[in-house]
Amino acid sequence: MTHAMDKDAGQLPYPFGGASTDEQILTEVLNALHFHSGVPNDLVRVEVTRGHVVLSGIVAQQLQRDLAECTASEAPGVLKVTNNIKVES
Repeated sequence: MTHAMDKDAGQLPYPFGGASTDEQILTEVLNALHFHSGVPNDLVRVEVTRGHVVLSGIVAQQLQRDLAECTASEAPGVLKVTNNIKVES
């Protein structure tokens, strides 16, 4: 099941209100995932289109899936996250 999370419309899209590119957002999300100990970042793929982040891959636990989504949604410039990560059965 795909779950989308939208940021509040009133928030600035990038630090200090500057414009962000998809490449900048991708870098921010990848860095955030890399430094989060609960997310197996080597198993999560990230794509960004106009601030919309799509996560995919396969993880061992539901908690890892949820943490990846939360971590990505908090990265600067992210407007929306769609979580297509699957949990191993």
